[in-house]
Amino acid sequence: MGVREAIAMTFELEKIWKSYTGGSSAQLGGPIYRYAGTREGVYRIYPAVYMDKNFDPTQQPQLVT
Repeated sequence: MGVREAIAMTFELEKIWKSYTGGSSAQLGGPIYRYAGTREGVYRIYPAVYMDKNFDPTQQPQLVT
């Protein structure tokens, strides 16, 4: 899959996330964050947040133990 296809695919996910009406943030104790990243480096998160400029969605985060 190319970057354009990954952007189109993740855009469809974002539309689904925005249409969710299963409960409000206040009812659930805060915002519900949804995210998806692709091998091509496309990353979507809803609701939007600032990400560090060095964030790489193609890498698994390292757990701190």
